[in-house]
Amino acid sequence: DLLSRSGVTHSHAPRHFEVRYADESVAAYAPMIVLRVRGREGKTVVLEAADRIEESTLTKIQAFRRQYGPEFHVCMIAPEEILDDIPLDAYDESSTTEFARNLISRLAD
Repeated sequence: DLLSRSGVTHSHAPRHFEVRYADESVAAYAPMIVLRVRGREGKTVVLEAADRIEESTLTKIQAFRRQYGPEFHVCMIAPEEILDDIPLDAYDESSTTEFARNLISRLAD
């Protein structure tokens, strides 16, 4: 809702990406939200929001960043206690849930 109210055009899980793990196995990853405008450093912005994080999802996000990092900027939004447990290689930028409005405002500019 914050994105829509801020006028940020976005899509929910618009496409799937094949991600390869360190052991060479492959999985499908669909970003939660993708902004339709070029964002940070000319990269497409991906938003992942969570009130809990599953290890399998986290592993996919990390693999996605390793493979597609030059094209995508991943923003993680979660409660502070969840963010504290998410490794730094899972996102480019983070925001606590209570400050998500500030992140969205910056992305809308």
